[in-house]
Amino acid sequence: MNTFERIAILEKSISIKTDGHNEQELAEYLKKILKDHNIESTEIPFATGRSNLIVSMGHGDRILGLTGHMDTVNTGPLSDWKSDPLVLTDVEGKLFGRGTSDMKGGLVALIIALIEIKDEGIDLGGQIRLLATGGEEKGQLGSASLLGHQLISDLEALIVAEPSRLVNHQSGTSTQFAIFGQNGVLDFEVISKGKSAHSSMPDLGINAIDNLQEYMNQQKKYFDEMAGINDSVLGKIIPVNSIISGGEQINSVPAYAKLTTKVRTTTTVNSKRIITDLKNIIREMNKFSDMNLEFNVLRQLDPVVTSKDSPIIKLVSMYGQKFFKQKINLRTVAGTTDAATFISENNRMDIVQIGPGNDSSHMANEYIFQQDFLDYIDFIKKIIISYLND
Repeated sequence: MNTFERIAILEKSISIKTDGHNEQELAEYLKKILKDHNIESTEIPFATGRSNLIVSMGHGDRILGLTGHMDTVNTGPLSDWKSDPLVLTDVEGKLFGRGTSDMKGGLVALIIALIEIKDEGIDLGGQIRLLATGGEEKGQLGSASLLGHQLISDLEALIVAEPSRLVNHQSGTSTQFAIFGQNGVLDFEVISKGKSAHSSMPDLGINAIDNLQEYMNQQKKYFDEMAGINDSVLGKIIPVNSIISGGEQINSVPAYAKLTTKVRTTTTVNSKRIITDLKNIIREMNKFSDMNLEFNVLRQLDPVVTSKDSPIIKLVSMYGQKFFKQKINLRTVAGTTDAATFISENNRMDIVQIGPGNDSSHMANEYIFQQDFLDYIDFIKKIIISYLND
């Protein structure tokens, strides 16, 4: 493909609105493009109008996985955008549009790489399997729906094309990273149940908000202690109280209150440990007659960590310098990707996150450098060919 053809596929993909719905339309477009180049693909629906797209190429026992998601976050207020977020707009080498960075740019680059490998008749010494998912931004719904389909358990390695570049806004250049580790996730809620009464007679009621506040003090003390434990790879846990609610009206003692918390976990301070410890705190607090606390796990994903000495990390480091003309720094991130869902079915595969997107993700006026996008296509082709033929 020439540059115009490559950009045209990204342009069409950006024009298809997929902010938490409608991934099926994008999947069908990509499926048609692939079929035009004699590459078969399969849609796997997971909700009305929402699909994952699976692409397989090559033969052999060694299988290299590629993954990217088709959905985006919402555009936000259109007044914050300098151009239409659903129209790919080139301004001095920057391609603006919702999803350019996170992560239609990375996903389209993977699609184009497969097409060019096919068109060039390159012989692969194994298989490529692309998992294009939906619903990643809001709960990783698409990747979760792929569990049990025998698409993940046999992968030897997985490349996640999520954004992994940082932009220097003074020089106008971007730095490419490769991510070898990501924190886990624990989302939970604590519910406090009390007894309603008139606000003029609070002694007749049990204040659920006050009791929840007592628990929050204990939780803060616990997380302050856990934050002192440094994981050798992922560092310290990151807890955030995200939502708090309670009460119904100002003239009543509240009978209900709820706290929702997200924790970015590490291998050392993992979800299992935190859940056990917080349940023990609640068990002790519930021994008091006025206290009625309940703990519920909402979401739990393990950390993802791959050795820096793994074959896929070594290849990315070696060829990254050639194609991006800079040394590839290896790092970890607190954020999570579909890989965290996939490892529940295959924790043996090596995983690396490297993509052409940058830190403009989720912002108004999101963009990707055109040259980063084009370079990444050539880079990922080389990684695929080298990994399966070495």
